[in-house]
Amino acid sequence: MKATLTEPNPTERVLDIEVPREKFDRLFDEKLKKYGKEIRINGFRPGQVPKAVIAAKYGAPIKAEALEALVEEAVKEGCKQHALEPIAPGRVEKLDNEEGQPIFVKCVVEIDPPLEVTHYNLNIPVEPKAVTEADIDAALLNQQKRAGKETPVDRPATMGDVVSCVYLQISVGGEIQPLPESQQFRVELGSSRVKEMDEALVGATAGEEREITVTYPADFSNPAMAGKEVQYHLRIDGVAALELPPVDEEFAQTLGQESVAALKDLIKTSLEKQALDDAKNRAYDEAIRQLLAANPVPVPKARIANYVKYKLDEIGHHHEEGVDHGHDHSDLEQEGEMQIRRFRILDAIAKKESIKPSQEDVDARIRDIAASYGADFETVKASLRKSGRIVDIREELKTEKTLDFIIGYKG
Repeated sequence: MKATLTEPNPTERVLDIEVPREKFDRLFDEKLKKYGKEIRINGFRPGQVPKAVIAAKYGAPIKAEALEALVEEAVKEGCKQHALEPIAPGRVEKLDNEEGQPIFVKCVVEIDPPLEVTHYNLNIPVEPKAVTEADIDAALLNQQKRAGKETPVDRPATMGDVVSCVYLQISVGGEIQPLPESQQFRVELGSSRVKEMDEALVGATAGEEREITVTYPADFSNPAMAGKEVQYHLRIDGVAALELPPVDEEFAQTLGQESVAALKDLIKTSLEKQALDDAKNRAYDEAIRQLLAANPVPVPKARIANYVKYKLDEIGHHHEEGVDHGHDHSDLEQEGEMQIRRFRILDAIAKKESIKPSQEDVDARIRDIAASYGADFETVKASLRKSGRIVDIREELKTEKTLDFIIGYKG
């Protein structure tokens, strides 16, 4: 078998393969023998049907099966000859199977193009925001609100009240949208991220319906609503006054601390950690931006298609393979290309620098997870191991350690 390789672009390789006719004839003969033992035909003993009879009756479909198997084997052998590692099944663009002549196959396979990342010691400073007394007081107020007591009131809602609502209809840009799975929601007036919603619900009373229009900013967290005008038709189910507990020793003890001072110290430590994480993430984002700009590695179409399919499956939009549904997924395709490039670049750096988390690193992360749930370390570790999630934790830690290396963060 001969396989000639051409490289039309960085992510595709074309194999022109010539397979001797004898190889196909042998494969066809083997399949005739196999089916001769399996097929039942009147007048012949089971397992004793002659090949000529099988060929006369079922020759066409058996030849098609033999040809399919031959092409698959030929492409696999061609990839092996040229040290190709396809990332998806090959695409057969031409197949010549003229009787008495060699079989010619033209197949396109997609590969990950070689990647050599250089100049990745970026030394980007990590500059966490200072935690102020106002920050601590705001976090303490949130703790009070979580422990607060809600008392239903028979009056119009005012700022600070908790209003319970039900979605009756949602329109985005004038187009009616499916309602969320949970149609009930609660708003503490004056504290939500959507100030227009808070203001529109002031004066609301239980039992009434309200039409509310909100124009979301372009950087809103939900891309489906970012920069758009959204109309809500709501029913008000109830209004409750929120009574906050006093910040005293008893309150601190309900949160596991001996005193108000200890509680504030704990809050400060938590906020400082969050500020550091935020600063590191900003540095990470800048590092990724520079790395992507400096390493414009092409991404195979098959990888992008798999990413889009995964994201659609994740939200329950299952698309039949090979069917054009007429939907525009260009945003997911761009996201997929960026995420795949990001992964390849960081993975290449990690391999080159032999970066990987230690078992101590993994155990420390599991302890953090266990502490956040108030659970036992060994129990959580066993559960993560059983679910396979420990592999994900190792990958997350490897990515973090690689990014720390790139930005020059020493901890």
